[in-house]
Amino acid sequence: MVSELKEYIENERPLKEMEAYISETMLKHNIPEPEVAKLLWKTIMAAQEWSKKDDQITEQVTKHLKMYAPLFEAFTTKATSEISLILKIQEYCFDNMYLMKMFCKILMIFYQLDVLSEQVIVKWYDELHLPKGKSIFIKQTTKMVEWLKNAEEEDSEEESDEEEK
Repeated sequence: MVSELKEYIENERPLKEMEAYISETMLKHNIPEPEVAKLLWKTIMAAQEWSKKDDQITEQVTKHLKMYAPLFEAFTTKATSEISLILKIQEYCFDNMYLMKMFCKILMIFYQLDVLSEQVIVKWYDELHLPKGKSIFIKQTTKMVEWLKNAEEEDSEEESDEEEK
């Protein structure tokens, strides 16, 4: 599946074609969605030659992930898939030092594009993170997670107020 995906990316095939191919391969070979999310991350990130300059890499990563976000969204329909993806991102950012500062930004991009849910990001932060780079990534995401938790609490309060009416 990886070599075929590389080919789709290199030939700039439409995302819908890639999605159909992945779905068909998942069914044919009984590949679980969390595994597909990790394979997708690995393949899509390997398809790009990354700049080593901070200002350029931020722009590159943002553009690249936004372009492929619909594909990630299609294969992170379950919390387990989202967690697998976050853990793969954490591992990838740790192993590629030039992307280490991008971890929180990547999570925010995927959150804003409905690839990752606030509940899963908070769960990763609270209990499911990998030991690799834990202190760096936890520190990096603290403000974002506090913001997500506050937004979640406000949503709960609004729902309670509406139920009381």
